[in-house]
Amino acid sequence: MFNRQNIHTWSLDNPRYAVEVRHQLYWSINVWCRIFNDRLIEPGFYEGTLTGQRYLELMQDVITNFVENLPLHQLSNAGFQLGGFPPHKISSVKQYLMETSQNQDIGYDGFVEWPPRSPDLTPLDFFSWGHIKRQVYATPPQTLQDLRRRITDACTSVTPAMLHNVQREIQSRVQMCIVANGEHFEQYK
Repeated sequence: MFNRQNIHTWSLDNPRYAVEVRHQLYWSINVWCRIFNDRLIEPGFYEGTLTGQRYLELMQDVITNFVENLPLHQLSNAGFQLGGFPPHKISSVKQYLMETSQNQDIGYDGFVEWPPRSPDLTPLDFFSWGHIKRQVYATPPQTLQDLRRRITDACTSVTPAMLHNVQREIQSRVQMCIVANGEHFEQYK
């Protein structure tokens, strides 16, 4: 059982052990990242609740610019993977992706179906977010600007070699998923 409200640590080695908790400082920021080939593209930040309309506007701004600057041969091999988050599923977002991505959208009800709630198969989930959080929270950020800077720095630190390893890992994970009959397999790694 885990209760977030009352976490106690008892240390036999150091009875004076204390964990500083900063209850008065709270920031909320949403981050949008994307991986393309061998690079993690700079994060996008947005504040507030992500509604379907706000997500569509974000997509139109970021994806349109990305697609317009992409050579046609690369665009034909690009896929846009979305999760099952409600703003990803609204009809205007789906329509925009169909028109923009040449039917290369991957996810819930996409051109290429993807299992819902499958973080063990999704590179941003099984690699990127963990890598970013480890770097960002190595020490507590002091301000919202510090948090944003750390997130950007962590994204910039991802190398092409790291993403090549991630691509190989995807193949391995797909095989493990097949062996597990489509069930979760992360606990067996």
